[in-house]
Amino acid sequence: MSLPFRAPVALSELSRRHGGATFGRDCMVSRVARIGSAGEGDLAPLLHARHIAQAQAATGRGAVLLVARDLMSDARVNALPRWEHAEAAWAFAEVLDACDAPPVDPTIGEASVIAPGVFLGPRVVIGARVIIEPGCVIGRPGFGWAMRSGEIRAIPQLGGVVIEDDVYIGPLTTVDAGTLTPTRIGRGTKLDAHCHVGHNCDVGQGCLIAAQTGLAGSVVVGNGVQLGGQVGVADHVVIGAGARVAAKSGVIGDVPAGAVMAGYPALPRLRWLRGLARLYKKEA
Repeated sequence: MSLPFRAPVALSELSRRHGGATFGRDCMVSRVARIGSAGEGDLAPLLHARHIAQAQAATGRGAVLLVARDLMSDARVNALPRWEHAEAAWAFAEVLDACDAPPVDPTIGEASVIAPGVFLGPRVVIGARVIIEPGCVIGRPGFGWAMRSGEIRAIPQLGGVVIEDDVYIGPLTTVDAGTLTPTRIGRGTKLDAHCHVGHNCDVGQGCLIAAQTGLAGSVVVGNGVQLGGQVGVADHVVIGAGARVAAKSGVIGDVPAGAVMAGYPALPRLRWLRGLARLYKKEA
């Protein structure tokens, strides 16, 4: 998914309006797109070092980049056509303000049940046979902020939410809207009460997520994952298919497919239990 500008604009003109400097070819851009899918005519934000390889592929498809200046120490970035900015997140927010993103009413599939007191924001798409319990908030802006010289402003969250068929969402759960593309809950996944799914998350099919679990922004959860109650997952973490995470664990790094994790920071469960046993033995 990409968001169109109200009119095409030169990269050099964006720099003139919002600050920073351009390097490499100047060109017209028509849309803002995620770095993983950006191509000809797209401007894609590169705000984290983990996306540099994707940025290289995007420029190969004809995209240009809005790059955070603190990434310029990486030689791979210096070779890419870009708009470089010391406060790239702030510039990104200003660019999104210029996009043509009219609100779209939610759509709800056949035989779905939306309980009283549920809020559905714009660009929310709900599949068939979905149950959303009372008090849920689906599609409000995610927790995305830019800072500049002591100021704080919201980064527009325009991507909406997609909830696939046969999903269950328990009471008082929140699913935030994505920034450029939808936050997604995969088919057949079940979320307990008081869960939080941050903006840009992609939750796979057939997952079980217990109460008070929180996923920070841009977390990817594979198919068939099970998360116990009060699990916390840091932003941009990838949890592989079939993994299981014990209750109250804190996941701060990627989890391999099929792994069983526990503790804070989350470790393979048997390693965590052995560590606890050694600790308690010392105290005895």
